[in-house]
Amino acid sequence: MNKQTRELNRINNELNKQVNYENKEAFTDIVCYLRGANISEYNQELIRQDLLEMILSAQKRSEDIKAVIGEDYKVFCDNIIENLPPRTIKEKFLNFIDIICWCISILSAINIIISNDTISLIRNLIKGGPVNFQLSVSIGNVISAVIIVAAAFIIVETILKNSFKIGKNKSINKVKVFLICASIMAIFLLIAWLGKTTLFTVNIFTACTFTLILYIIHKILSRIQ
Repeated sequence: MNKQTRELNRINNELNKQVNYENKEAFTDIVCYLRGANISEYNQELIRQDLLEMILSAQKRSEDIKAVIGEDYKVFCDNIIENLPPRTIKEKFLNFIDIICWCISILSAINIIISNDTISLIRNLIKGGPVNFQLSVSIGNVISAVIIVAAAFIIVETILKNSFKIGKNKSINKVKVFLICASIMAIFLLIAWLGKTTLFTVNIFTACTFTLILYIIHKILSRIQ
């Protein structure tokens, strides 16, 4: 987020600390729903600020959040969102690239750290054995990365779009979570079994540079949006 949005976010985070326990859960659901709306982060923070001021004012009158926005939080949010400009194609594209760079940089860093090649390199450097700076990238690594990034998009989008429903049917939600986790585990076991074939090797310093570049791109894009 850009400087103006970051400052507004900081102010809102301070105001958010004043929301009492009775209003906290409902307000959190509202903010989650706004995060999934097709509007800019700045407009999200503007709405959040207005709502915080309304809720804190109601708290002083010993009223809860329903007295301010009514019984149907979703309808209330939708009415506000409809009056704001949607994100442009450029904003959506930059946000997508930002998220992809962030996800891949994290996954790449994790794979470099836990790679058997890295562990062997460190062990040989300590013991004075033969040093090999090449890292193997397998089919499993690539498939895992694609699945993790895709799953992250789907899960986050689902949570944001259904923030008002989550928690109302806890037993159903637990079953869904179990099925999702079981499916993901099965996929990764399949990858571990079939995906050991090496696609290519890369120098560890090249891999680290690639990871760092992706992270820098993420930081730059997150500041200009």
